[in-house]
Amino acid sequence: MQLSSHYRVLVWLGVAGLIVLIVVLAVAWQHRDRLPESVHVPLRALWRGVRIDDDVRIQAVDGTGLMATLFRPRDSRDKLPTIFVRMPYNRSASADRLGYALFFARHGYAVLVQDVRGTFGSQGNDFVPWRHATSDGVSSLDWIASQPWSNGKVGTFGCSALGELQYSLARGNHPAHAAMIASGAGGAIGSASERYGYFGLFEGGVFQLASGFGWFAEHGAKDRHAPPMPIFDRVSALRTLPLRDMLERVRPGANAFEDFVSVPLADPRWDALDYVSNTDTLHTPALIINTWGDQTVADSLALANFNSAQGASTPQHVILAPGDHCHHEEMGDNTAWGDISVSNAARPYSNWYLRWFDFWLRDHGNGLRALPAYQFFVIGENRWLASSHWPPAGAYLQRWYLAGAGHANGSGGDGILQRQPASETVVDSYRYDPDNPVPTRGGPVCCTGDARIRSGPVDQRDIEQRDDVLVYTSQALAAPLRIAGPVRAHLVISSSARDTDFVARLVDVWPDGRAINIQEGALRARYRNGIASPQLLTSGETTKLVVEMRDIAYRLPKGHRLRLHITSSSFPRLERNLNTGGNNFDESKGTIAINHVHHGAAQPSHIEFFALDDAASVDAPAF
Repeated sequence: MQLSSHYRVLVWLGVAGLIVLIVVLAVAWQHRDRLPESVHVPLRALWRGVRIDDDVRIQAVDGTGLMATLFRPRDSRDKLPTIFVRMPYNRSASADRLGYALFFARHGYAVLVQDVRGTFGSQGNDFVPWRHATSDGVSSLDWIASQPWSNGKVGTFGCSALGELQYSLARGNHPAHAAMIASGAGGAIGSASERYGYFGLFEGGVFQLASGFGWFAEHGAKDRHAPPMPIFDRVSALRTLPLRDMLERVRPGANAFEDFVSVPLADPRWDALDYVSNTDTLHTPALIINTWGDQTVADSLALANFNSAQGASTPQHVILAPGDHCHHEEMGDNTAWGDISVSNAARPYSNWYLRWFDFWLRDHGNGLRALPAYQFFVIGENRWLASSHWPPAGAYLQRWYLAGAGHANGSGGDGILQRQPASETVVDSYRYDPDNPVPTRGGPVCCTGDARIRSGPVDQRDIEQRDDVLVYTSQALAAPLRIAGPVRAHLVISSSARDTDFVARLVDVWPDGRAINIQEGALRARYRNGIASPQLLTSGETTKLVVEMRDIAYRLPKGHRLRLHITSSSFPRLERNLNTGGNNFDESKGTIAINHVHHGAAQPSHIEFFALDDAASVDAPAF
């Protein structure tokens, strides 16, 4: 009887303990978004039947230890395909390792998430993106393929830096690298196709300041034991000069920021970093995803075209979605993006990820063969279209010429966009003062660490009041206009300075007066003949240059007007050109430039883009 009482007490205690555990787990699950990753991950792994080994050490060729976390289905006895993810963001605290690591693991994959060399758990004290990325990745694939649980096939996955590192690995053409899904990864391009993009931080030779400064302030310390970033006033910091010392003033210590801003873009020292160069070949089947608001969207397309131009038969699919950098999965119905909203934007991304990897890593299914080579979302139309190549089949080149009476300054000026060049040659002029730059309003900007710097489609009306912004506007459109492809501004210019920048921005003017940016780009005038052939301007001498304004798919309705901005700054998105013709990165004092844009029949400055009519449009298949 006594034993029975004790037994009942133990049973009740056990039941009570189980109830408490269930309640705790239920409460933890309900508030899971507030839990630290160190708690969040094991709880979800326990729930999903995933085993975690958080102490995997892989040795690089030079002996450096690369630490990783391995996720595997707990009860699996099969040889497993592997998803490999590398990051500089701390694998033990990053949400990037959580969601999809558990997602793939519960679908029968091993998932290895690794800190790159010189960051967090991995050894090395000289972190520079992406030094050693190819060789360290190859060593890691060797390790994965040799494990008793591995089937020898590896897919790579991730967005932004996690996507760029996939391209660094693809340069190695390792036989185990069977497939990749690289999102927001145009920053992987280096000298390939003469882009010189390096980490997605350069356009037309101009450093993308807000993004670069924000990223390196948070993640760019060369010493992995460096203290955390202190709190500082980002607005004030971004205005300080010289550029080279900007980060050191707020976060002392060796930082890769200085390397990126001070090494000339065609300098052989870049060859020590594992960006895709003109000498590389890429053979890994790739699912490439990017967004129209990403600063690297044109570079992602350049990487896809680079592979095709090599004559490679490597399978690849390109998806071009609305949204900002790495936000493609967040776009659905009535989703706010900048000052507009989009609908019909959702795609079955998780399903596609599994189908892609199941085919290449397991020989299951047919992958995504039914998908078109390119599918792209048309902003303003909320419609997905498809094509076998980019620009889309059926698109044709359209030109709009700058015109006016020579006073195009601001939206109240006389600048005109029209389909034919004017007969009379006219010059529009403006005064660019690097101490009073045109402020950034939306556009392709990310990773700034400052929520006040907005991205995406944003109303431009306030900056259109400035005299240092030339504004050219068309008549109201008599029919809808769909743009699909790269956008370029071909300008005939002259300047009082030995060097200056030109920023071109395409704008959609609504009937109610809103002026929403469509796409934009910049060029440092010294690079008008190519990054590898810099040439300073001769004061007052007329010359031609082309501003690449990135790619876009956008539909302007009937009654809207097309507008072009020409100016010389967009701060803090872009660093300020000090107009001296010097290095720019080591200078503290600038000079004012008087810049001129020439237009007319003799000097036909114009923009060009690809237009796509309804008759040539092919809807992307719904899945």
